[in-house]
Amino acid sequence: MSRGRINWRRVGEAGQAMVEFALILPVILLLVVGMLEFARAWNLHQVMTDAAREGARRAVLANPTMNTDSVRAAMWRYLAQFDYDPSKSSIMSAATITPIDSFKVTGANITINLACPYRFWTVPWASITMRTRFTMRNE
Repeated sequence: MSRGRINWRRVGEAGQAMVEFALILPVILLLVVGMLEFARAWNLHQVMTDAAREGARRAVLANPTMNTDSVRAAMWRYLAQFDYDPSKSSIMSAATITPIDSFKVTGANITINLACPYRFWTVPWASITMRTRFTMRNE
């Protein structure tokens, strides 16, 4: 007769584990997606910093044909390597290179300001503007 007995404690445990999993799953997914979004944003900021550094380096080169378009083109290439569409950024219109007239002046500081919108992968209608700045001295 012991075969016919049902252990009621063991029957409810499978359902309890499923309910606990269903309650904790949104929290775990939020953490994982948040880490991925943060990693993507950090990566874009590093690429933007590298692009601004390259633009500043190009601006202080002692090349008589150097102008703002060649500086922006170097920055464009860095952003394109990241698979970021530079046409969405301010690189061709509002990326500031100051002072523009001191490309050839020894001892002048050249500052590159770059701003790019970052669009969230999980929330495509929301975006933030990431900014970076790099200053290099013309030797």
